[in-house]
Order: sequence, then structure tokens, then C-alpha cells
Amino acid sequence: MEAASLLVLVPQGAAFFPLHSGRWLEKPIVSIFAVVNLSQADIAQLHAHGITTERFVAQTHALLKGIRPVKLERACIAGDGILVLQPAECNRLLRHYEEEIRRASALRFVPASGAATRMFRHLFGYHPEALSDAAEEFILHFDQFPFTPALESHFARAGKDLWQLVRQNDWGTIFRAILQEDGLGYAQYPKGLVIFHRYGNTMRTAFEEHIAEFLEYGKDRDGKFNLHFTVSPQHLSMVRAFVSDKVSTYAYDDIAVSFSQQDPGTDVIALDKNNQPARDESGRLLIRPAGHGALLGNLQALEADIIFIHNIDNVSTGTHRSDTLFYRKVAGGLLLELRTAVFALLDALDRGEESAMEQAIEFIQVWFQPGVPQGMSEDKLRQYVRLRLDRPIRVCGMVRNEGEPGGGPFWVQQPDGVISKQIIEKSQVDTHDPSQARILSSATHFNPVDIACSIRNREGQNYRLENFVDHGASFISEKFQDGRVIRAFELPGLWNGSMALWNTVFVEIPVSTFHPVKSVNDLLRPGHQA
Repeated sequence: MEAASLLVLVPQGAAFFPLHSGRWLEKPIVSIFAVVNLSQADIAQLHAHGITTERFVAQTHALLKGIRPVKLERACIAGDGILVLQPAECNRLLRHYEEEIRRASALRFVPASGAATRMFRHLFGYHPEALSDAAEEFILHFDQFPFTPALESHFARAGKDLWQLVRQNDWGTIFRAILQEDGLGYAQYPKGLVIFHRYGNTMRTAFEEHIAEFLEYGKDRDGKFNLHFTVSPQHLSMVRAFVSDKVSTYAYDDIAVSFSQQDPGTDVIALDKNNQPARDESGRLLIRPAGHGALLGNLQALEADIIFIHNIDNVSTGTHRSDTLFYRKVAGGLLLELRTAVFALLDALDRGEESAMEQAIEFIQVWFQPGVPQGMSEDKLRQYVRLRLDRPIRVCGMVRNEGEPGGGPFWVQQPDGVISKQIIEKSQVDTHDPSQARILSSATHFNPVDIACSIRNREGQNYRLENFVDHGASFISEKFQDGRVIRAFELPGLWNGSMALWNTVFVEIPVSTFHPVKSVNDLLRPGHQA
């Protein structure tokens, strides 16, 4: 088949490559270009996937040149980058939210595309003579898991007794029933369809708990409760039918649930050890999802004054929800207050009010960014201040670090020298640089993905979110694919680089609001036991 050679130019200088060990390697680039051979079939595959030739070239360029690690200035801590609200202020903001939400539209956005497979990884390959600690914990506390009634019903339909199997230590049969499609099917299900909680004889999935929680604080000016879930294409019909059925059981007729999928055009390529496009066993190009940063377009398409963003697995039972609801409203109140203040300042700048510039600069320094560029003319400074205010806003809850995995809040030095607040993952940092490693380890808080944000401007139109992405915050990671190492490209994370140029406020929230489920054993935590 006729081949088309693409000439991918790589600037001379230094390249940064993250090794499998986590170390960032810097080395000079000897050649100024690399030749990548694509067949006509390859190009057709890319275009059918929604990936233009230009995007392919850009991704190849990034994979060849590498991504520079971030430059941490210092960790955000209480009083220096993280706002600690006193009880009276929390109560005031809560009341402000409850008053203002009657005049605003609201929506809850939950990325829910993730499969449940990793939750149950310690149940795969079960062997009674080689139990992992996690599998042993699962067995010891089996009766506390919320999906045991569903499992009991499954076995009853087959004429078997679940608890007899437990007494016989037949865990291989039990685990297969949990994982396989002819049982609960959790190895194939999205995480949102896993039963998370049990209330007596009633069981709830993560999808149901997100709906139940939002009913406590999300009613907007139209009397609606709007929720949006991103799901994978293979699960869409199943999830849509399940959620529709469950919503019909609520004593509300104003719950509006919508769904979207990650755009295949955001998928990305990978390179092999020879700097050629990685391929699958059939010889086709290996095209991979680009991480949750690919969902920026899904967020862009939403229509609401205030959007709450949460992970699908961070949701508690109704009996452990009081702190969560309180701080959701506090964050919403602060966001709406900041949004009103920013719009008022922009209006004052438009009118040319004498004190508007001074007030705007002070507001930026207090809330978003310390200092402003020096040496600007008055016109340039006015333009800078206007652009600095007129952008999306997010209020991000931050939890005291108690050993949970996840990114954290840091002051980061941008390439232009500006210091800004960012949510940074460990993989973005060169941990072999002692000074950077020290800053990373000094973090006192981490990111639980508890975000209230506004993506609308004064005219009620959505900002073009692509304009506020730090494209330099893309990831390059080494991964194993079919027994070989590939170099994979990932877009800037949704709440990392994709929101890097937003106006950001970090607020301390209590750990009692955080109930992640990364492993099925996390369902044994108090927040998931009704």
C-alpha cells in the first residue's frame, strides 16, 4: 500500500522525557526532525477517528520533544493560597447561596466514564493459598458490603445459597459471580453502576447517590435539578435506561439528567521505542483515550450559571452527608459572590470610573494572584487587568492531607514568570530535583475534586474554555502495551492544566466531606456504611 511520509519538525534544544521510574531525563536533541511513515490506511484511520493530520503531527512533536516538568514555587497552605473560613463567614456564604440560587441556573457535572475493573482488581486471579491483604480484608468483612443482597438473589436464581458458599470457603465461585457478566458483571460495568450503599433492604448505586445528594442543594431558579454524567459509548444505553428508571421512583418531576461521551477526536497516539507510531497486533495505529482532560469539550457544552464538579466515586450515604451539603453551599455562595464582584469591576472599568483600576488590582491580588506585572504603560496595565478578571472562575475545596492519593494545591511559576495557584499531580513534577521534591512533600492539602465553577461571562455566554488551557501541562507517560513499552500522550488534566488559566480560589474543607472509593474495600469505611 502506498505510504505517505510525514516530516515532523522538532526544535533544537533540550527534551524532557519521563522515564518509567518516574525520573525526568533531560537530553539534547541531535536531529532537528524525525520522519514518520504513515500509509493511506493510517491516515484514513486517523481521520475516521476525528484526528486531523495536523493534530497527529502536533502530538508526535510533543512525544518527540517531551514536556517540561512544572516549576513549583511552594505549596499552598492555610493562609497562603488556601482560604480558611471561620464559622460565621461559612454561615453567611451558605445563606448567600440559598438566596442567590433562586435567581441562577445550576448543574452538577460528574465524569463517570471510568470502569469498575480497578475497584475489584484484588479479586482477579484468586488463589486460596496466596491471598493478598486486600482479598483477605474483603473476605473477613464480606457481609458488610452493600451488594451482598444482590449477590444472594443471583445465587438463589441458580438454586444456590450464598451463605452456604461462604461457609464452604468457596470464594472462587463468589468472586466469579461478582465479576463476570452472568453474575453482577462488575468487571464490565462502569463504576457508577456498582452498588455503593445499603439502607436496610434498599440498595443504591453511585449514580443514585449523586442524584440524591444534589436534591439537597441543587434546585435552581427554574425549580430544576440538573445533572450531567459523562459515560463511555459502550455503557451509554445501559446507564441511560438505569438512571431513567431510578429517577422515575423519586417524588420529583423536575430532575433533568443528561449524558455525553468523550469526543473520539480528542483521543491520542503513542510512539514505540523507535519513535514510530505504536500499533496493535493487527498493525493498526494504537489510538488511546487522552485522560479526563479530554472532557473539557463536554464541560464547554453545558449551560448553567454555576456548575458543581465531583468524581463519581466520591459520594457518601445520606447519614454522613451533613458536612458535605454544608460546604457545597458555602463554596457555591463564595463562587456567586466572586462572580458578582468580578462582573461589577468589569462594568466599572468599562465606564472608566476613577477608582476602578485600583480596586480591580487589589481584588486580583487578594483573591487570585499576588502581584501584577511591572513596567507596563497605563493602557497595557488596564488591558492586563481586564483580561485577568474576564475569565472562568473556580472555587476548589481542599482537604487536609491524611495520606490519600491525588494531586494537591501549589503556587507554580509559569513560563512568563507569573506565580499562580494550580492543582498539580506528582507525575508533573521532577521528583529527582531535591528542591522540587521538598516542595512536593511539604504539601498540607490535597485535591478531592470538589469544585464549584462559573464558565459564563457577563453576557451569559460561555467562555471558550480552550483559551484558558495550559497546553504545556500535557502529560507524557511510559506505559506497557502487549508486553512492550510505549510513550503515550495525555491532554492536560481537566482540573489541572485544562483549568490552569482560570481564576482560582482554594478553600479548606473538612475530611468528613471526602469519601473516595478507589478499591471495593473502601466501601467498608464509615462514610459508606448506612
